[in-house]
Amino acid sequence: MILRRVIKHFRNQEWTAIFLDFLIVVVGVFVGLQVQNWNEQRGDREEYARALDRLDVEMTANLAMLDALDPQSAQSRKIVGHAFEVLKSCIENEENRKTIDNSFDYLQFTYGLHLQRNALQDLTENPVLLSQQSTIERKRFSEMLFNYNFLQQGFDFLENQPQKRILSDIPIIGIGEMRNFSTHYYGMEYSLKRRQVFLNVPIDKACQDNQLVKKFYLWEVLQAEVPILSKKLRQELETTKTLLEARQ
Repeated sequence: MILRRVIKHFRNQEWTAIFLDFLIVVVGVFVGLQVQNWNEQRGDREEYARALDRLDVEMTANLAMLDALDPQSAQSRKIVGHAFEVLKSCIENEENRKTIDNSFDYLQFTYGLHLQRNALQDLTENPVLLSQQSTIERKRFSEMLFNYNFLQQGFDFLENQPQKRILSDIPIIGIGEMRNFSTHYYGMEYSLKRRQVFLNVPIDKACQDNQLVKKFYLWEVLQAEVPILSKKLRQELETTKTLLEARQ
């Protein structure tokens, strides 16, 4: 329609009309591009808002895991630590033996943490999401992911290292009857039957056994790191939550 009109004006040498038609075309294209860009930008902003919502859900889940981990880890360290002191006393009596035997369930089990971080990785890798971030947000997310990776390595080490020396491999540890065993881990309840392990020699002999003493020592040293890592992780989560709340 406009092309026919332009040709007609050109034949009639109506230059003003030609200019106006040309201007209408240019303005139309410009407006169309602006509308398209505006729609794309709005879509990018909405995608970024959804990504921040996913991050908030992810951080809430990580905080919930910490809330469960901290008291469980503290109780475990208290029981094992007390049993270690009893073992080092070398005093044989029924109560001390029961204390040591009861600690073996905890001595065979170590606490770590497996962080949720898919949303955070997306925020640090997706070009569209990166383009929506302020300098402060980009710096915070980058630092948070770095610290996540560092803390996860620490948690993995603490969880796996003590298991390289299995308690039942120590000769003075006996294997008893089947019994019910239950525990909570990462929001899941484990209930199963397994054989009881117990001290198979007098305490005054067990306290001289280097393998058993080192098992207690290694477990105690490594699990003492859990609250340190937990505290650092809480700081990371709370700092980022504060930043997101400031955007609202």
